[in-house]
Amino acid sequence: MEWGSESAAVRRHRVGGERRDGPGATPQPEREAPAQDSLADSCGGGARTRKRSGAGSALSEAPAALGLALYLLALRTLVQLSLQQLVLRGAPGHRGEFDAGQARDYLEHITAIGPRTTGSPENEILTVHYLLEQIKLIEVQSSSLHKISVDVQRPTGSFSIDFLGGFTSYYDNITNVVVKLEPRDGAQHAVLANCHFDSVANSPGASDDAVSCSVMLEVLRVLSTSSEALHHAVIFLFNGAEENVLQASHGFITQHPWASLIRAFINLEAAGVGGKELVFQTGPENPWLVQAYVSAAKHPFASVVAQEVFQSGIIPSDTDFRIYRDFGNIPGIDLAFIENGYIYHTKYDTADRILTDSIQRAGDNILAVLKYLATSDMLATSSKYRHGNMVFFDVFGLFVIAYPSRVGSIINYMVVMAVVLYLGKKFLQPKHKTANYTKDFFCGLGITLISWFTSLVTVLIIAVFISLIGQSLSWYNHFYVSVCLYGTAAVAKIIFIHTLAKRFYFVINFIYLAKSTKKTMLTLTLVCSVTLLLVCSGAFFPYSSNPASPKPKRVFLQHVTRTFHDLDGNIVKRDSGIWINGFDYTGMSHITSHIPEINDTIRAHCEESAPLCGFPWYLPVHFLIRKNWYLPAAEVSPRDPAHFRLVSKERTPWDSVKLTFEATGPSHMSFYVRTHKGSTLSQWSLGNGTPVTSKGGDYFVFYSHGLQASAWQFWIEVQVLEEQPEGMVTVAIAAHYLSGEDKRSSQLDALRDKFPDWTFPSAWVCTYDLFVF
Repeated sequence: MEWGSESAAVRRHRVGGERRDGPGATPQPEREAPAQDSLADSCGGGARTRKRSGAGSALSEAPAALGLALYLLALRTLVQLSLQQLVLRGAPGHRGEFDAGQARDYLEHITAIGPRTTGSPENEILTVHYLLEQIKLIEVQSSSLHKISVDVQRPTGSFSIDFLGGFTSYYDNITNVVVKLEPRDGAQHAVLANCHFDSVANSPGASDDAVSCSVMLEVLRVLSTSSEALHHAVIFLFNGAEENVLQASHGFITQHPWASLIRAFINLEAAGVGGKELVFQTGPENPWLVQAYVSAAKHPFASVVAQEVFQSGIIPSDTDFRIYRDFGNIPGIDLAFIENGYIYHTKYDTADRILTDSIQRAGDNILAVLKYLATSDMLATSSKYRHGNMVFFDVFGLFVIAYPSRVGSIINYMVVMAVVLYLGKKFLQPKHKTANYTKDFFCGLGITLISWFTSLVTVLIIAVFISLIGQSLSWYNHFYVSVCLYGTAAVAKIIFIHTLAKRFYFVINFIYLAKSTKKTMLTLTLVCSVTLLLVCSGAFFPYSSNPASPKPKRVFLQHVTRTFHDLDGNIVKRDSGIWINGFDYTGMSHITSHIPEINDTIRAHCEESAPLCGFPWYLPVHFLIRKNWYLPAAEVSPRDPAHFRLVSKERTPWDSVKLTFEATGPSHMSFYVRTHKGSTLSQWSLGNGTPVTSKGGDYFVFYSHGLQASAWQFWIEVQVLEEQPEGMVTVAIAAHYLSGEDKRSSQLDALRDKFPDWTFPSAWVCTYDLFVF
């Protein structure tokens, strides 16, 4: 660097320093690393610098690192305290107040019935009988101001849904228990409260969703005994087929006569076991509902971030909220328990894991919001208030901030304009004043981007390394290990990048004004980086787990007999085995050491000519599963075998072929279709009549029925553009035995018993039959 390139201000600063040293001072040679010269030339406007000692730099960064660590710890502590902050139970049985003790009694009775899969006696008879019995007792105690009507609906219907890659659903004779609480003189408008009493196979389903039905029973009791008259009706829907991909709610909203009264709804769900119930979806475009929740809920807890994440489709899950929104065009609020999500849909989802305080908290909120809506003037004219979405979030569970999204857009635009005006003012100054500022600005921006990028790369490298050494998800039993492992690495990388920037760019021998400017830039970039880190990590804090509880790995076992037929109806292949799917990222790597029979020698091979690789997928989740295994086993012989036959084959006037089928079998069956080259599926009798392909190009139909149902008859229409010797279409049907004695086999039980206690092997028997037409 030439002396002549230095500014006058820097020369004055240098001369001042020399004078303070005195004439007798020993001259010190200036030594600068080439890398420092290069970076200073590019980012520092050509100022000469002195290299700081490594010890001094480390000491100066220590307070910043310590402060950042303390800040993160404080934030984590506040969030954890917020999650654990429930409510203190009041005196039980106080008139007009929610009694968590009574709700827990309901919960324990429902879960004592056991797993409640749709079509099983436990779901269709025992649970329905218990609900009707309790509703009758509530009706006897109700005030004369109110009228209670009860209906048991058993709908049949079909619909297509854009979920899990897209598929079609058909249901027959499933069960809904519907209760209408209204003023004695009746009501023209209603608010709906929805829960589901069915559960997934092999799970007691305490949180998903028996506790919500228990809360609704208690809310019904409190409202019915209230001396305060309602302006509108409250409809309580206890639906019996939500786990069948939202079938019962579709049957209610599209077929029940009371559905036309509903102007808004509250859906009670679960994505975990206990804790706080989170508002994670609202609307659409009805901000008055969010305001109603904020105004009425005693213990509000909500996050629009959760709504954005959930509705993005990243999480392969959905709730009845979608059905009421898409098929009923009704706005609503979606709530769910979110703590201890690893227990969700497992045998550990038991009533004893749900704190009574959690029940009290949910009951207080639901009761208050339903009462608010049932007495609100806005419910009757809700369509007038349909104007845009809301931004909403709670502050550590203490209160909720909510404002229209258009207000948020205005705030964002104002901030952007302010930044543009500020930077424009700086950049439009005379060139000799803006040269250093421009370089400082772009260097600060570059440092921020580099710190973000390197932090992400560092975390990914650690994740890959952990996977390579066979320790994937090893932190799952202790959440704080993941915070230390990945969070510390990210923070350390950010601090390291900013330390390098400070060492090689923000150096100490600039003029005081330039030094101040660059320190400001350093502070801004550090704050931006740390803020991003906190936002990202904060999004996951509410979903942290309790390290003292078991973390079961989910494994699905199906003892299946497969039969493949050719175009002439002859059997060309028949085999049997236990089909194994691991639903964790690690697959079966942590289990194979305990069960040596499961190894790469029995990896399942795809049947290329068969839809969905020739396996009995319960739902079209084949694209989510990386590996599966097929362990040879004896044939299964259910006492109630499935039957599938072609009823008729006829050519239509528009030159297509109509195939009519009939199927009988257990409560759950899956039907698959693959068209051959030169053929297309033009229409069918399912859904809205338009065939919907699943991810991968095949067609998937999910079928279920209640305790009793007639034979399932349906047709498909194939447009044949070019005749093929191998036929025009391949179809297959899988029968899933999820309840009763048919769900078990001796080999299946023996294999399941070998799994360690920290796994959750959900097992059942099924058959698979493939045909070509």
